[in-house]
Amino acid sequence: MEASIRLRDIQIVWAAKVFRMVGAIGYGRRLIEGVGRTSFGATIWGSILGYRRTFRALDEAERAVKPYAKGGHENLANLALHLELNRVARPSDYAAFYYLRDPIPAINKIFDLGGNVGNLYYCYKDYLPLRADVSWTVYDLPETIAYGKTLATSRNISNLQFTDDLRQADGVDLFIASGSLQYFDKSLPELLQGLDRRPKYVLINRVPMTEDQDFAVVQDAGHIRVACMLHNRSRLIADFERLGYKVLGEWQATELRLTVLDRPSSSVWAYTGLWLELV
Repeated sequence: MEASIRLRDIQIVWAAKVFRMVGAIGYGRRLIEGVGRTSFGATIWGSILGYRRTFRALDEAERAVKPYAKGGHENLANLALHLELNRVARPSDYAAFYYLRDPIPAINKIFDLGGNVGNLYYCYKDYLPLRADVSWTVYDLPETIAYGKTLATSRNISNLQFTDDLRQADGVDLFIASGSLQYFDKSLPELLQGLDRRPKYVLINRVPMTEDQDFAVVQDAGHIRVACMLHNRSRLIADFERLGYKVLGEWQATELRLTVLDRPSSSVWAYTGLWLELV
């Protein structure tokens, strides 16, 4: 069984390389998408690409990639990698700093959705005048939380907390979803609407979005494979507006891109950042 999974994985990896190269050419892109629009062609592409095809929902992509995930989000090497990547601010962080510059001195409670081991806290505290008594709560998976707590203790950090309960976001001043929203099947407005007291400020950064219908893909980072959701940008903003939020800033995270192999025209050439305020 393990041998067959390894062989299938090798085949999918090479197929993905071919599709990426062909899809980068105008004629090749039209060929891939033209074949994929037929039911027979879609079946063929799906068979060839396996877990690298597009899916209608996040759970479908998660099931497809599970045998090949290499530990997924809980992979310790992945946790260490992302901690290192966030050691210094990335280009898209400076847009976030611009919108945070005025409200941050008055912000006391922060909720960090999918914040890993506190990566953003360790980065942002070197760039922003965070209050000395700020409460920064990270929401993540149990294995990640355990690692994060150990790391915070070793660094003598007392105002960084961890939780796996979204209800802890009730009443916070700032809600952050940086590089994480795509790993949830529900959109952020859906997550926030269940709170009694919604955050005044919402910071979204490094999230792939689409103007197509919502769909899911699998990201292959080499050391791990994870499913992610591409939410429709216009509908996401409209849903925020129905909750009483207004978009006051938008930017592109050009350091990140995502190739959609069987729908090259839907590839994301820059991730998105948004700053919203409750009005």
